[in-house]
Amino acid sequence: MNVLAQIFGAFALLVLVISYQQKKRIRFLQLQMIANIFYVLQYFVLHAYSGMISFIISTVKMIIFQIDESKHRTTNILVFIILEISFIFFGILTYDGLYSIIPILGACMFTYGAWQRNLKITYFIAIIVAVMSNVYDIAVGAYISVISNVFELVASLIGFRKVCRGIVIKNNFHTVHTVKK
Repeated sequence: MNVLAQIFGAFALLVLVISYQQKKRIRFLQLQMIANIFYVLQYFVLHAYSGMISFIISTVKMIIFQIDESKHRTTNILVFIILEISFIFFGILTYDGLYSIIPILGACMFTYGAWQRNLKITYFIAIIVAVMSNVYDIAVGAYISVISNVFELVASLIGFRKVCRGIVIKNNFHTVHTVKK
């Protein structure tokens, strides 16, 4: 086990759990960016380059999204498409077996989740990506990140529940009002 990689994973875990408790999108993005930097360092030390490149691009993505959020604008769809193409391109360059596809696919999914402005969708996608990430992290030896993914899963579920409280669901037949507990 690579101790340095596990230390970087522990720092990423701490920041990530805090990020999923945010109600403001800008703060969520800031903390996600910091966690991404620790993940880059972890995967670099493990020579897990597919994971590393996905977090490098994700860090750039979070910077772009933060700038746009601070200016109260939505990130241009062209920027979103360029980011997605970047994940795929560099994913091909760092391909090292089937497991190396997982972080690229997860990064593409999460990019959409972070790009659109609905935190419910962001958290829902984060739940799926956390499960996928466990498979990759076990394969590359990022053991603290396995724990991190479990915490991210739980934190995402809690965040998802928080933003879903009090929502009104409308369909063609009737309106359902949820009750806050």
